[in-house]
Amino acid sequence: MNRSTLIITDALFAATVIMIAYGNGGFDKNPLFLNLLVVVAFASCIIKHINYYKLTKKIY
Repeated sequence: MNRSTLIITDALFAATVIMIAYGNGGFDKNPLFLNLLVVVAFASCIIKHINYYKLTKKIY
């Protein structure tokens, strides 16, 4: 895992959230499973950042 991987995954997550928020009219109009997938994606981004910190001792 390197910095470019973190940047790419965070950018993809942000783009997905923006597209859901504006394309579908917000999160309240989405099915529940789609909202749960967004939560899981956010958690995986946080876990990747924690693992990166454990490996390199750098916050990014």
